[in-house]
Amino acid sequence: MIRIIIEDIKRKENKKTIIPKKTEGVVARQPISIDPNQSTIEDESKIINKEVVKESKIEEYFRNLSKDKSKIKRLQNTPQVKIKKRVISRLTLILFVLIVFLGGIYWAGNVFQKANITITSKHQSIPFTNKQFLASGDQTSKTVDFEIMITSDTKNKNIILTETQDVSIKAQGSVTLYNEFSTTTQKISAGTFLADNEGKSYKTDNTVTIPGYKLVNKKIVPGQVIVKISAFLPGEAYNGAPSDFNVTAFKGTTKYNKIYGKLKSPLIGGASGLIYVMNDLDKNTVDTIAQTSFKEDMIKKVKALVPPGYILYPGAFTFSYTINDNVLFKTPEAPIEINGELSAILLKEESLVKNILNVSFPEIEKEELKEITIPDLSALSFNFLNKDQVINKETTSVQFLLNGNIDAIWKPNIEVLKAKLLGVHKDDVLSIFRQDPGIAGAMVRIFPPWRPYIPNNPEEINIILN
Repeated sequence: MIRIIIEDIKRKENKKTIIPKKTEGVVARQPISIDPNQSTIEDESKIINKEVVKESKIEEYFRNLSKDKSKIKRLQNTPQVKIKKRVISRLTLILFVLIVFLGGIYWAGNVFQKANITITSKHQSIPFTNKQFLASGDQTSKTVDFEIMITSDTKNKNIILTETQDVSIKAQGSVTLYNEFSTTTQKISAGTFLADNEGKSYKTDNTVTIPGYKLVNKKIVPGQVIVKISAFLPGEAYNGAPSDFNVTAFKGTTKYNKIYGKLKSPLIGGASGLIYVMNDLDKNTVDTIAQTSFKEDMIKKVKALVPPGYILYPGAFTFSYTINDNVLFKTPEAPIEINGELSAILLKEESLVKNILNVSFPEIEKEELKEITIPDLSALSFNFLNKDQVINKETTSVQFLLNGNIDAIWKPNIEVLKAKLLGVHKDDVLSIFRQDPGIAGAMVRIFPPWRPYIPNNPEEINIILN
């Protein structure tokens, strides 16, 4: 830097003059100094003119300086502040950052590589029209495994009776007769009188023979037989449930306490005089109740008890009920007792699917059959082949019909597919999928996109079935 000092300017004693410093080749304009003792406009004008003259001299000095080569050389020899050169240019730095960035992406792509494969499974509709199947307990490949569930329930329903009769009816029930008297049989003829613990008399309705007793571990096991009895007199007085009975003819003998009876079923139906009875209209009312609300309640109860892996079709059960339509009532409002029994056929889902597939695809290989599922068996309707089919504990086989449309869906083995795809070029993936008849279509996405091969690690392969 060059500092220029101007020394040719003289100060006047009666003025304050401020001389600015000139740095780095720049001439600063001197401020105008005004004598405070002179305030006329003329004096101020003279001062300004002098300053202008001084500035002109300074400018002329610098013009002469630029023309004088020796002075320029002297200025060049003046020590300069050296500027350090940049080691790395801006373009080189940008290229370096870009290479590092792309390299990082490439490295991350190799570390986090993944293959996402979406497979569309094969679907095929299976229509059934009265297709016959056999449910059996033999557990063969050609029959459907099943279980029988039987439930019973009782419901009381009050109805208003309108029909009356003048009757004289004896109560009826049943008694179990025991023989502890001897090891030989004991015959009881029809019409034999029995007496209960209250002294009321009854008569046997038919002839029976009581077996002799047996000794088991030195204990007497009496022989027994059941016999129906009727009250000696008509009327409601004999309706009830007495516990003990004795044969009146054996009173006073050793047989009296050795041959005896116990109530099997209560005595009911005894009546005399004007009573209310059920007519055909009343029976139809009870039948409607039994076949609707009572039956539906029992079906709900059975459905709640169906174990996992089994299916209960709405038509796969039999229902029956009984009422005592001979009950007599003293008042029009009569509580009718309905006793119902529901027997249901529970089909094993796995076995049913196998039978449906065997019937629908008889030529498909077993390995392919393992990949096929039927997700909505409930879309089918069930009917017994025999409309009068009876289901009970002794039922061993049932023939039935299926109607409706269901979808068979292929589900390829994901783990097997992964094993086949490991390290395979993406152009060869399609040929592998074509080998599986259960694959209708597929879409493969590999990350990073520049990698042409499926990863070698099964955990990096994600397969989704649609």
